[in-house]
Amino acid sequence: MLRSFVQGLRYDDTAEAVGARARVWRDLQPALRTPEQWLGRVSPGCFATHQVHERCDFSCTACYLAQTANQTPPLPFAEVKAQLDAIRTTAGPGGNVQITAGEVTLLPPDDLVRIIRYARNLGLDPMVMTHGQTFDRDPAYLHRLMLEAGLMKVSIHVDTTQRGRIGQPTTAREADLEPLRERFATLIRDARRATGRPLHAASTVTVTADNLDQIPDVVRWMARNADAFRMLGLNPTAAVGRTRVAREGNTDRLHDRICEGLGRRVSPTTFSFGHPRCSRITLMWVVRFGDRFEVVEVRRDQRALDRWFFRQLMGGAFPGFSLDDATPPEAVGRVLRLFARSPRYTWQWPLFAASRLVGERAWLPAFARAAAAGAPWWVRPFAVVVHSFMSPDQLDTTEGRARLAACAFRVPVEGQMVPMCEVNATGLRRDLNVATRARLVQVAEPTLLGAADRDSVGRRARP
Repeated sequence: MLRSFVQGLRYDDTAEAVGARARVWRDLQPALRTPEQWLGRVSPGCFATHQVHERCDFSCTACYLAQTANQTPPLPFAEVKAQLDAIRTTAGPGGNVQITAGEVTLLPPDDLVRIIRYARNLGLDPMVMTHGQTFDRDPAYLHRLMLEAGLMKVSIHVDTTQRGRIGQPTTAREADLEPLRERFATLIRDARRATGRPLHAASTVTVTADNLDQIPDVVRWMARNADAFRMLGLNPTAAVGRTRVAREGNTDRLHDRICEGLGRRVSPTTFSFGHPRCSRITLMWVVRFGDRFEVVEVRRDQRALDRWFFRQLMGGAFPGFSLDDATPPEAVGRVLRLFARSPRYTWQWPLFAASRLVGERAWLPAFARAAAAGAPWWVRPFAVVVHSFMSPDQLDTTEGRARLAACAFRVPVEGQMVPMCEVNATGLRRDLNVATRARLVQVAEPTLLGAADRDSVGRRARP
């Protein structure tokens, strides 16, 4: 504990990390370089692999994979390494990378352990993106990733667009999937106990015209279980890949549903992250006591004190600060180091915290009574992220080009960091699949989607 605490006291932003963010900030359109913009100041963005295992044993009605996906062989480890190396060069130390495209947990455990371990050894922060069925059937697979590869982040996709999950009815409403979400929450908690390691979990949901009005049920359940899942990602449908459901792109209506689930109005976004039409991120604390939960929004747009505090925060040593991979003693050391670098935080943070407590005084007496009576309670950070991908018809517009230029979510393709929307909403993903199969199995492109292959698209991935 002492050693971890001392490591925290020595924690500092590296020149490489500062340079990675500075490059992103330099290339960002001037109109987006606002005091609320975190892309290029707090983070260089998010990154992802592609084609690691471009197959899936589900046939969801909303899917970003191309029709060629299940005929594309997994990438050799050397090619996955090359992608991770490129991401590390761009993102710097601590860069976020999603290990994805498509269902990577269909790989043998040894293979996925090797990929995650390599990413960790590079200094990246990997998150495995999955539908979770592999872990549901075999929790030991997840335990191996945590113990042998150092995995600390996982995102599990659960919603009514999924087809192929064992025991999931196709006519279910989002509320009908709560027993499944409970299983995954238990899986996450059990994995932490069994391994003694931290595991930060997120869950993603595709938003369509069919389930938009059911989103409050999802948000409400997630907030009540923020001890298991600390982030909910909501992705309005885009007309890409194998998607065959109605498009839902109205983020204002979606925000109303989010607020309904939280039981109070919250700001659509705590900070900017790239183009405002792409991402909306709302940060909060969830306080759970007994059967009740309350949310404390981190930043309220309409309050002058909140705006002042965040300007002060961004003007000090906070950009580049992170607690993601820190043990509790190390986290304490990092915070003390942060205060030493920006001494004004020592009075600004308590002042802001006190003002927020006053603002929550309506429910604090109930919380105090519940805690005094011995009711279980906890406080956890929680984020709701709305990420709107573009459809093909949006790309070649003035706004579409601006969004691509400010993209905060990129993948490495032939030496370039390409916006994910460009991969999904053009023929690029299919072209990459075709080239990979031609290179690895020497099959000519015209045979890639022959009659037999077309029949197999969307079925269980073949060995």
